[in-house]
Amino acid sequence: MIDHLQALAIHAYYAGEFDAGRRACDRLLLMPLPPEVEMQTRSNRLWYQQPLDELVDCRFVRIDVEPAHDGWSLFNPSILAHGDELLVWVRSSNYRIVEGRYEMPPADGGIIRTEGLLARYTADLTLRDCRGVRRPDYPTTGYPVDGLEDCRLRHTQTGIGVSATIRNAAPYDGRCRIATATLDVCHASLDGLVVLDSLSTQEHEKNWMPLEGGPHAGGWLYAASHRGHVVTVDGDPSLAGAYLMHQRGPAPLIAKEFRGGGQAIAFRDGYLAVIHEVAAIGDRRAYEHRLLWLDNSLTLRRMSQPFAFREPRAIEFAAGLAAMGDRIVVSFGVRDAEAWLVEIAAGHVEEMLNAIPVSH
Repeated sequence: MIDHLQALAIHAYYAGEFDAGRRACDRLLLMPLPPEVEMQTRSNRLWYQQPLDELVDCRFVRIDVEPAHDGWSLFNPSILAHGDELLVWVRSSNYRIVEGRYEMPPADGGIIRTEGLLARYTADLTLRDCRGVRRPDYPTTGYPVDGLEDCRLRHTQTGIGVSATIRNAAPYDGRCRIATATLDVCHASLDGLVVLDSLSTQEHEKNWMPLEGGPHAGGWLYAASHRGHVVTVDGDPSLAGAYLMHQRGPAPLIAKEFRGGGQAIAFRDGYLAVIHEVAAIGDRRAYEHRLLWLDNSLTLRRMSQPFAFREPRAIEFAAGLAAMGDRIVVSFGVRDAEAWLVEIAAGHVEEMLNAIPVSH
């Protein structure tokens, strides 16, 4: 069966049978595969990747604000529906990617630097204002990556917070950790930084997806498939700065490389999430995205086909998801150089979500 599906995954492209080729790739990824076969399947699937506007009616809005400093970039925004407006956190950094390499200004001494911007948009996605965010002071090491990377906005019991990746917080060793902080929207400042730690910490921790609304509000979706199950993270109330991982519903094999994106938000008696998968063409990495739907037991039930937002077979990254009335808004970056919003009718999102196929 695997050999036949591999052949179909390749030859369907040249025959113009793109739907058949895409289905063959997904059927393969529902099976246990040797690592080299899985890698080749993901590479093959990139050739069937469609931009989002070929799959559904949508409206793109570019986030066009001043970066934190002259020459810095804007990318990987996160969003949060708050009252009658949309809060948008935009990452601004000093590096650019040139032929797969990070290039920083010589004056920065080889250090990657990140600062945050906080923008407010109206419900119709019109920019109201944008301000630089004052970050909290924290003891640092000499690790050459500074700042809070890829912040996710989240509602907390006391207001609004962020969770983000941090690498140079002392006394840690440069591996990616998750940090949380409280966001003061009025003053555009972060306070109360806490670096989360656990005995179960993996090599790197990043891209946790805040659970917004519903019965699991306040935690994070850690993985769509971790050792065969959906896994969440909840704070440990007995130990400040610690976290616990919880096994939820079973997950299909196809989800084992689903990686964190935007928040998981309450949607149709369950949760809607956006994730990415990593593949490669030659020595170039590329990301694919999917929308997922999990029921309130946090069992993965439905998913969209993989898509690109604007540029197939490129680096795009979704870090935000929000509901604005009868619309769903996703925020994403392109090539670590552009920041975007895309708006889709909630009914159209629901139509994109298909039952996960069963492999025979």
